[in-house]
Amino acid sequence: MSLFETHATTHVRTLVDAIEARLPSRVKLFQKLSNEYADVPLHNMTIGNVMGGMRGLPCMLWEISGTSGAGISYHGKSLRELQDALPKWPGSEQVSPEAMLWYLYSGSVPTQDELEHFAADLASRGEIPAEVEDFCDSLSSDISSTAQLIMSLSIWANHSKFTAALMSGVPRNQLWRHALEDALDSHAGTPLLTARIHANKYRNGRGRDTPLNSQGDIAENFAIRMGRGAHDADFKELVRMYWALHMDHGANVSAHTMRLSSSAWTDPYLTLASGLISGTGILHAGAIMQALRYNQAMAATLGLEPSAEAVEAYVCRTLAKGHVVPGYGHALLRSADPRLEPITRFINSRPAPAAASSEHGQMLRLIARNSTIVPDVLRRHVPKMKSTAPNVDSLSGCLMYAYGLDVDFILLVMGCSRGMGFMAQYVWDRALGLPIERPLSITMDQIMSKL
Repeated sequence: MSLFETHATTHVRTLVDAIEARLPSRVKLFQKLSNEYADVPLHNMTIGNVMGGMRGLPCMLWEISGTSGAGISYHGKSLRELQDALPKWPGSEQVSPEAMLWYLYSGSVPTQDELEHFAADLASRGEIPAEVEDFCDSLSSDISSTAQLIMSLSIWANHSKFTAALMSGVPRNQLWRHALEDALDSHAGTPLLTARIHANKYRNGRGRDTPLNSQGDIAENFAIRMGRGAHDADFKELVRMYWALHMDHGANVSAHTMRLSSSAWTDPYLTLASGLISGTGILHAGAIMQALRYNQAMAATLGLEPSAEAVEAYVCRTLAKGHVVPGYGHALLRSADPRLEPITRFINSRPAPAAASSEHGQMLRLIARNSTIVPDVLRRHVPKMKSTAPNVDSLSGCLMYAYGLDVDFILLVMGCSRGMGFMAQYVWDRALGLPIERPLSITMDQIMSKL
């Protein structure tokens, strides 16, 4: 039985309908704020804001979410509220990534019919241009997975409907429709391109053209192309959870990079590539791999079931060397990352994955245990650290690893999700007519002259 059925005789609201219904009120509000309140102070900017990487400075208009030290809200709802409100696929415990996408685009919870039709539309877009597939297949397996996806997305830019619309003179207020076409194509195609890279790099190309389920969701079709199709329900659930949780987290490094790039009307595919480039940094998504490698090194030194005292001594040695303990603290959040709860619940609700080796499963348990030990160690030994709470980096990389993904590949799975979320923002940026980003730069000497 399929996840969704086609109701050919009944009109069901499409995503375009949902965006069009929301658009007039948002444009009106945008114009009101721009025209009537442009000179009203919003924040007392300090030298600390400038010197601290703009941290705490509310200066980036974001349509789909808002962030603060307390966390993030999506169109006014918390992650916990969305997990209760958004629909799931039959037999699944996880929020449907398609439902999260619909919500980010429209600010509304989809009905079951709307969700099914949206998922069917995405499933129909699973064909990647042949030029992109041929290029991807030509890449050497010794090139990193991330670099392969960045290059392949750059080739996909040749087929951008947004760029074609720009070149043909489509009116500015209609460009969002063509951006949305690219975005929807990328939602369906980027996971399949990612799976193709995995097939080429780790499976000698085996399974890269396995027939998709035309009635399946994007997580199921990703699993099929990863060689994990019908037989691995937990892997599909993991992907659904991971993608729904990671779609948007405000203006972090990768999202900010994509916003900056796209503000110049860079096409969606090159915009996605720019986000992946920034995601490789170890202070951002690259921290996922850093957390995994750190705990692998700990296990190699202490064994897979060390005492709390041994963990504390190991962490203290790390700090004494002037190194960061990856997976703890957050650039914005000052309490436990709310995404950690559903990840922990996923781990505790099922046994270690059968496909994983004993070492993989034990590594996952080590990370889960360290998440209860290390924060207290950091509080005592790094008193100036504003937050010692574990963030998703402390578990998510190890969870993917435990389910058999290579370390080199984990960032791509996250990148699929973050790219999906930002494309919703990309479309709204075009719909609202946001200008190119161009802040002023200032030197330390100029700052001193103002004191």
